[in-house]
Amino acid sequence: MRMIGAPMVNDRHQPSAAGTGEIVDLRRPATGLTLRRVAPRGPLRAVVQCYWWARGGAGAVTSPVELLHPDGGMGLMFNVGAPLWRDGVRHVGPGWVDGPSLRSARLGVEAGLDLLGVRFLPGMGGAVLGEAPEALAEAGLMPAEALRRRSLVELHERLAAVVGFEARIALLERHLLAGLNEVEAPPPLLGGALAWLQQRQGQGSIAELAEALSVSQRRLQRLFRGHLGLSPKQYARALRVAHGRALIKRAAGPGTLVEVAHDAGYFDQAHFVHDFTAMTGLTPSEYRRHVQWREGERGTVAPLGSTQP
Repeated sequence: MRMIGAPMVNDRHQPSAAGTGEIVDLRRPATGLTLRRVAPRGPLRAVVQCYWWARGGAGAVTSPVELLHPDGGMGLMFNVGAPLWRDGVRHVGPGWVDGPSLRSARLGVEAGLDLLGVRFLPGMGGAVLGEAPEALAEAGLMPAEALRRRSLVELHERLAAVVGFEARIALLERHLLAGLNEVEAPPPLLGGALAWLQQRQGQGSIAELAEALSVSQRRLQRLFRGHLGLSPKQYARALRVAHGRALIKRAAGPGTLVEVAHDAGYFDQAHFVHDFTAMTGLTPSEYRRHVQWREGERGTVAPLGSTQP
């Protein structure tokens, strides 16, 4: 899940010595989260969205929470710090596969949080990991041991033994590159369908998509289920809600939410509120107030709840 919500402050860009793209440091004083993110270079650009490193620190509130929004992709997470709290559940272990989801997760930003991860492009996670995306859909974090992925446990041990973000990313890249030749490229039809939806930010019907690509809707359904673990309609909804979140961050007065719903591709505000709430767990108005709080604006509401039940 992509770590996106309100724009982070104190952004810093710096060149990388790890053989990857530019490093971006993002900090949120309100929750104490520091997120370091770097884009891949070379052949891994075809399968990887980004590598990331999340650490917890002193925030402005007790037991702060960050929202992790779905993006249609899958990921890997490795824990090199304290036990992980996500969605009120305490996760202990070396690492997990983060499967496809349609609901934002809540990450507890404790002082000992120290996570390293890789986020795959939509449609590529299953091919790289050798796991069926549809079997992992909405399953949450799947422990490496439960999937009998000894290689991931061993990779975690090697990552924990290395000091420094760039050294760990270099090791992670070498691991992924070693198996890249065995990764089967997705059908060109999938790439075309994803590009069509992404360019329209999820707007447009699946019937229009099928007609544009001269295929049946049933074939698109099988294609998306097999490679993303989601249906075309579900992926399109995730894109529309993501676009809605971006629009909300730029919106000002209460009346603008009607415009946001329209610009996000909804015929009426009620359907937008329904999809937005189902995916993020917050209404558009609640999400905007949460964004304002994280940006440090006065007169805003309290942060999200505690990480623990």
